[in-house]
Amino acid sequence: MQDNYGDETKRAAAAETGGADVPAVAKADTPTVPPGHKLVDPFAHYATIVGGDAFFNGDYAKIDQEHHGWVRGREKEPIGATEAFVAKMHEARHGHIKFPKNDGESVEHCTALIMEHPELPPCPACGNIADEHDDKRCDWRSAVYLPLRSVTDPSDVMCFTGNGLGARRAVAQLCRIYAREGADHQGKSPTILLETRSFKNNAGGRTTWPVFKLIGWDYFTPGVPAPQPWPVAVAIAPPSPPATPRKRGAVGDIDDDEIPF
Repeated sequence: MQDNYGDETKRAAAAETGGADVPAVAKADTPTVPPGHKLVDPFAHYATIVGGDAFFNGDYAKIDQEHHGWVRGREKEPIGATEAFVAKMHEARHGHIKFPKNDGESVEHCTALIMEHPELPPCPACGNIADEHDDKRCDWRSAVYLPLRSVTDPSDVMCFTGNGLGARRAVAQLCRIYAREGADHQGKSPTILLETRSFKNNAGGRTTWPVFKLIGWDYFTPGVPAPQPWPVAVAIAPPSPPATPRKRGAVGDIDDDEIPF
């Protein structure tokens, strides 16, 4: 299966910025550029205008909450516990998804590369962030996507996706490992096993969360190092004001050494 995750988006971005991915135009055929304009690839520009966000057309991998295990594709084919995958970290995305409710509707995505926009964008419909989102009132759900390719068959590519907190935390944990200070992966990506952890939920049932177990490092595209991420600017939080010291012996106070534990 051929991976095209992010290809359209990357080509459109390269065209808009005049990047190296834009095919060169022969000098003899170079048209005159009007003032205030630039040359871009016409197909990439069309994709940018229309907003083509079909960033993956293969199998999706996810947790089957009914059977509490990993599955892939529409047929929910089980994924073996010993199958190893390479995660394409520089193409990991997050954002929101809207599932169709009626015939004739299609799935809608509104996503961004985590490498470029690490903060989850607000919901495109209601404007709320994930922790404040009302799933009963809004049709959009937060989502995360992580391309994976088989270790044994580099042409077998799928994409992990999830809509809940567990999915986001699993990807966040892998991002934390990938971004460890001082680590030099030499352009390699995490090689992982797909595991799970389950716990009892408030409804009396069980919820299963994905777990990515790191077992090594490899190139997602064999022999091709992954691009290094550029640092992003993050607002520095103002320092907290110093706590006002409390007088010892005040009514209601308990000395530290008298706390009963």
